[in-house]
Amino acid sequence: MAEQGLEALTFGALEERLAFTRGVITYHFASKDEIVRAVFASAIEEIDAAVQSEVEAGATIDEKVRAVLRANVRGFVDRAEAGRVILSFWGRLSADPEVRRLNAELYGRYRARSTKLLKRARDAGEIAKLDPATMGALLVALVLGIATQHYFEPGAIDVDAAIEEAARTVSARLAAKSSSPRKRAAR
Repeated sequence: MAEQGLEALTFGALEERLAFTRGVITYHFASKDEIVRAVFASAIEEIDAAVQSEVEAGATIDEKVRAVLRANVRGFVDRAEAGRVILSFWGRLSADPEVRRLNAELYGRYRARSTKLLKRARDAGEIAKLDPATMGALLVALVLGIATQHYFEPGAIDVDAAIEEAARTVSARLAAKSSSPRKRAAR
């Protein structure tokens, strides 16, 4: 699936590639959809473990935000098979309600983790007064944007430079003194 996409995933291809009989495969997975969901979950778990480890190693909120961006983007980019599986999975979003639900759950989980991290930092006075949920959504968007650009047009962007610029931009916003839109407009 990672090499040839979802279309290439068949029980026959699995039999040939894995040297397991169809009976063994269907004992564990009732359908191709179950295999797709299991592969998707495995790819996400692998990336999540790397992200969690890096975030926990960060001493400051800036280091933690950089870790969220770097580890997530690098997770998709460095684990090419995981990235390809997820991109193949996204190709099913419009036709498969279960895939749509799983994808929404994934985005929600990533936003919730980022929101929690930012809320703790805001409540501790480490960052500007801002809406952690909005910033959490922005972090998810930055990760997906950088990773998908890499996949859709390999070599077109410097992934590490994009991660660093995203981290600097987010850090600058987190450090900015918050003011209301009316106060900024009056200036």
